Amino acid sequence: MNIDDLDSLRDKLGKRIKGLREERGLGVRQFALIAEIEHPQLINIEKGRVDLKLATIYKIAKGLKVHPKELFNIEFLWDGAKG
Repeated sequence: MNIDDLDSLRDKLGKRIKGLREERGLGVRQFALIAEIEHPQLINIEKGRVDLKLATIYKIAKGLKVHPKELFNIEFLWDGAKG
């Protein structure tokens, strides 16, 4: 996995989180309070600017009321992917 793959994964994961948040009609500040994370951090996550810690993934999934694996329901292939 190269740096472009990681950038793409962060970007797609951020877009997925933002989409799930918006589907629920939640604003950034409102959801940040629910998920117990700082709203600037949420903005950076949704823009694909940061690597997420497992604890943050858990907080986001819990706040969205989804299993953490649902956050990764994204299309992503990297150079090492088979098939």
